[in-house]
Amino acid sequence: MIDFDLNNCAEGEELNPSAYNPDDYPTKETVLDFIALNCNKKPVNIDLKSLSVNGVVKRDPMETYLESRHISSSNLKSALKTPRSFYYDWERVFEEKPKPCFQLGTFAHMAFLEPRLFELVKVEPACNQASKDGVIQMIKFYEELLANEENYARDAESESPSEKWNFNALKEYRDDLKQKLIDFGYSFISEEMNMIITALKRNYYWYGGGIIPNILKGAYSEVSFYGKDEETGLNVRVRPDYFNVEENIGVNAVISFKTTRADDLGKFYYDCAKLKYELSEGMYQEVMSGVTGRNFNVTIMIMLQTVEPYDVAVLFWSPDDLANGKYKYHYALSIVKDCFDKKWFPGYDAKAEEGARGIIDMQLPDWSKKLLHPVAIDDFE
Repeated sequence: MIDFDLNNCAEGEELNPSAYNPDDYPTKETVLDFIALNCNKKPVNIDLKSLSVNGVVKRDPMETYLESRHISSSNLKSALKTPRSFYYDWERVFEEKPKPCFQLGTFAHMAFLEPRLFELVKVEPACNQASKDGVIQMIKFYEELLANEENYARDAESESPSEKWNFNALKEYRDDLKQKLIDFGYSFISEEMNMIITALKRNYYWYGGGIIPNILKGAYSEVSFYGKDEETGLNVRVRPDYFNVEENIGVNAVISFKTTRADDLGKFYYDCAKLKYELSEGMYQEVMSGVTGRNFNVTIMIMLQTVEPYDVAVLFWSPDDLANGKYKYHYALSIVKDCFDKKWFPGYDAKAEEGARGIIDMQLPDWSKKLLHPVAIDDFE
C-alpha cells in the first residue's frame, strides 16, 4: 500500500463547482399545494426593515439604485467577457434615456400587481383635432372619464365649452382635462396596443386557472437589496421585478417578469441563455438570501409575448440552471476581486495562457467542421 503525505498538499479546484443538493430547492408542487390551501386568506405584509438583517432592503427610485456603487448582475456579465468590459460598465455614468409615452413592459409589470390599471388604458376617439368640433368631441370623452372619478369635482360655475369659445382656449381646456386623467393614472394608447392589453388582461386572469394573481398575492416590487458578498467582501446589489415570501406562497421566491418577441418557448429559452439570465437569477437568490437571512431558493419567471398571439407563460426555474448561475456569479465576483486587488483590468489578453503575453490560441467552433456535400457536375456534351 502506498503512503501519501498530505502535509504539503494544497487545495485544488472543486471538481463540480455547480453541484447542489436537490433538497435545497422546493418544487412547484410545494407552491401549488400551499396556494390550494391558503388561496382565500389575506396576504401577509412584511415590513421591509425587518428584512434588512445583513444589509439594506428598501423601496427606492430606480435612478438611486442605478447610481449606487454596488456591483450588479449586468456588471458581472461584463466581467465574464473581459475584466476591462467590467471596468467600463462599472464606471459608466448612469444617463436616463428618453422613453416612449407608453411602455408595454412597464405597464404590464405594474398591472400584474395592481389589476385596476387594466381599466385605466383607453383609446381616444378618432376626431379631427384641427377643428373645433373635433376638440369638443375629445373634451366630452375626457369629461365622461373624469365623471367616474370620486376625487374629481368639476367647477359647477364654469362655462361648458362650446363653438363660441376661442379655438386656442378649447385646446387648452382639452389638454387640462387630459392631464387630470393622466394624474389619475390613465394612459392613452393606440387601437393596436389596446388589442395587446386586452389579450394581456385576459391571460392574466385565465392563465393556469388564475395562477398569476395567486403567485403575486402580497408580492413586492420596486425594492432594492444592498449587501456584501461574504467571500470577496465586495458590495453587491439586486432589484428583482417582484419577490414574495413563504407566508404568502409557501416559499421565498424571486419573481421575474420578461417581455419577449420570441414566437415560441424554445426561442425564449435560447434568448435567456444568450443573455445569461441564469447569472442574474442565481445572483438574486444569493444576495437576497444573504441580506434577509431568509432562504430565497425559488425563481418563477412570467413571460409576456409582445408579438401575436400576445401569450403569457409562467416558468419555474430548474435547480440545475440556478446552481449554474450561482457558480457563474461567484466566479465573476472572484475575477472582479482579483482585479481590484491588483488594480489592473486586462482586456482579451486575460484569455491567453499564462506566459503567452496575450497571444490567444484560436479555435473555430465545431459547427464549422461539418462535412460538405459532394457536387456532381454532369457533362452532357
